[in-house]
Amino acid sequence: MVRIRDLRLIRGWTMQQLADRIGEQGVSITEAGISNVETGGKQASERLLTAWAKALGIEPMNVWHGPLRKPVERGVPVGASK
Repeated sequence: MVRIRDLRLIRGWTMQQLADRIGEQGVSITEAGISNVETGGKQASERLLTAWAKALGIEPMNVWHGPLRKPVERGVPVGASK
């Protein structure tokens, strides 16, 4: 799977340029929405990921938007600081 942020950066696109291309697929998203999905702050719907993939020119099955939360280290309770 491919990280969608990496594909955007490889193309040299801004978040607004990607949002515009996703809009051409019939799905509305803002720059903030792009950022939230790319950083794992929000989970994208299947409809959005499909439009996102088409905007990037890849197969929807090859899209991965990254982790939904930070990885948990073994032996460190969630919320505990090192």
